[in-house]
Amino acid sequence: MRLVSYNILDGGEGRADPLAEVILAQRPDIVALLEADNLATLERIASRLNMDYIHAPGKKSAAALLSRWPIARTINHALLREGLEKSLLEADVIEPKTDRAWTIGVVHLHAKATEDDERQRDREIDVVLDVFAKHRAEKRPHLLVGDFNANAPYQQIDPAKCKPATREAWEKNGGRLPRRVVQRILDAGYVDSLRSVDSSQAETAGSFSTQYPGQRVDYIYGFGFDAAQTRAAWIEQDRLAKYASDHFPIGAELL
Repeated sequence: MRLVSYNILDGGEGRADPLAEVILAQRPDIVALLEADNLATLERIASRLNMDYIHAPGKKSAAALLSRWPIARTINHALLREGLEKSLLEADVIEPKTDRAWTIGVVHLHAKATEDDERQRDREIDVVLDVFAKHRAEKRPHLLVGDFNANAPYQQIDPAKCKPATREAWEKNGGRLPRRVVQRILDAGYVDSLRSVDSSQAETAGSFSTQYPGQRVDYIYGFGFDAAQTRAAWIEQDRLAKYASDHFPIGAELL
């Protein structure tokens, strides 16, 4: 199963075709989109990919899941749970031939890099972890993917390579960026797919922003998978991706 996660920036309006080209080049079976706010753009991308989709508007932003496999069950938690600013979609996708259900959570947390912003993400990750607590308790493999707007404790961040607003937050925080939220995800038993495949890239490569790629805030986390089941993971940084959105898409291939 090849999965791509992509924040398409403000609904992707006027950029449906380049966004679709970036996604097509990665040959995904399933695509998670963040900031999928414009339904016409989403429909255009889904048509180009020849995929079915589910659209899940949140309080401030929308998530979407596109799939060439059957989508069996979806829950738009952003409209059901308090404390989520953006979006949280849960879906089961059925793998053909095996009839295996892949459970995927599409996550978009609060943005910006100050300590106050991290506290907001702390409250939001409480909700996310609670939503998927039953899956963890039952040892059921599942994925959390999307734009977490959070920095990993093992990532090497040079503020000079980050966007100006992040550099300002770095100074405001006393020469650092908060990293609690990702640590909490790891402590709950989730594994960063990129780190399991290439720890060096996980520590140094950036997914945001495309013009100042000094941070990696986009992740594909797996729970209940053996490390050998992650065959590949990547950040797509080709030239078209640099201009199609402000985030680079990320991907993983799992057995």
